[in-house]
Amino acid sequence: MQTRRIVRVHHIRPEAGDLESFCRESLPAGNYRTILIKPNWVKHQEDPAFPVSALVTSTTLIEAVIEACLVKYPGAEAITVGDVPLQSCDWPALIRQAGIDRLLEKYANRKGPKIRFLDLRREIFVNGQRVGDEKDAGYGDPQGYREVLLDQNSFLEPISDDNEKFRVADYSPRETVSSHRRHFHRYLIAGSALACDLFINMPKMKVHQKAGVTGALKNVVGVNGQKAYLVHYREGRSREQGDEFPDTISRLVWLQSRLRQGLQTRSRFLFRLLRLGWRPLKRMAGIQTKGTRENLGRNFYLAGGAWFGNDTIWRMVYDLNRIIRYASSNGVMSETPQRTYVAIMDAIIAGEGNGPLQPLPVDMGMVLAADDPFQLDMVMARLMGFDYRKIPTLQRHQSFADPEWGNFNPDELLIDNDGAECHGLGELPVRHHFIAPPGWTGHIEMGEADVERRVQPVHLL
Repeated sequence: MQTRRIVRVHHIRPEAGDLESFCRESLPAGNYRTILIKPNWVKHQEDPAFPVSALVTSTTLIEAVIEACLVKYPGAEAITVGDVPLQSCDWPALIRQAGIDRLLEKYANRKGPKIRFLDLRREIFVNGQRVGDEKDAGYGDPQGYREVLLDQNSFLEPISDDNEKFRVADYSPRETVSSHRRHFHRYLIAGSALACDLFINMPKMKVHQKAGVTGALKNVVGVNGQKAYLVHYREGRSREQGDEFPDTISRLVWLQSRLRQGLQTRSRFLFRLLRLGWRPLKRMAGIQTKGTRENLGRNFYLAGGAWFGNDTIWRMVYDLNRIIRYASSNGVMSETPQRTYVAIMDAIIAGEGNGPLQPLPVDMGMVLAADDPFQLDMVMARLMGFDYRKIPTLQRHQSFADPEWGNFNPDELLIDNDGAECHGLGELPVRHHFIAPPGWTGHIEMGEADVERRVQPVHLL
């Protein structure tokens, strides 16, 4: 039977306390003791063309959620704000750029529940080379990590006869393949994500090279402790039963990708030579890798499953959401949900173009909330001008096989659009037609009949 819930869409107002009030109303009732707030802290800003405000979850919104928790859950014992950024993320730089240092100072000596801000990575890489692990000071999960086995219940199981093709860019194929095979599928999860009794997911509204969009579902990937376990694509072109590249991929990109994969974990010297040699070849061939507005419509670099034919990454995303929902604190899968979940999405400044790492900012001025990540992400896609039926992580929502998550008819979805109730996804106006990632352009956008000419104006930064 379909569960009738509601997705809340809120346009930010200038009044003091507006964000905190929205967050407090969106949080579930209960006597929660251990709370994990999971933002998107994927990486620090490396280029002003792709500002940190479009890259990671708003620190102002994180602060509003913390304050709402302090009011709503007076018996809370611990509030942890943590994520597993990319291994190449410069954590001190991210802390400064995003203004997280202000929150560190604000909550440092506060009485009451302990509030921690954690870099949950087990290891750090620079240019593909490992430079540290959780034994080093300053990062790692104090709760440790749990191996979680999904085995035949993994969404990767139907394609596991082809597991020799399983890949994640820049990691050893051997470790990826050994972690996922017929009837055996494992993940390593940060203990803090499993020890909590309330999981607050705080994704960023952005597009994504490999998944089309990234919202509540994709943000859960940031609880993993071993990225080599995360299957992103299957090696090869479509005609080779892979989804790494479209069949039209240039031989130059194909060769560069093969050499990169072969050298990165074997020879630091040869890998650096490859990087130096690739730059002039890329210029000569007119291949674009920087996702500025003027470059996106040109011959853009596509590799590593960064296109609409990727039929693998949604399976891994579903696996991790199943784990967050059903894995106990010691990593054993249960038949019943193990923690309460809510998602509060940052759509204050969203990201379009070559996301998630090169987002072009769009000032949306909105926040969203729901307790079903599938419903939230469908509403997100609609606001972005995308057709959920063309995005695998959303189109396959009912295959999640959960009585509460994904089990709904989008045409009957209830949406509170700032007090105006929408009955069905089609009644929600598109806020802005986002630029899709290069490998998805022309494949996920809504048609004119879908939009019904009800597009609300939005300011582009």
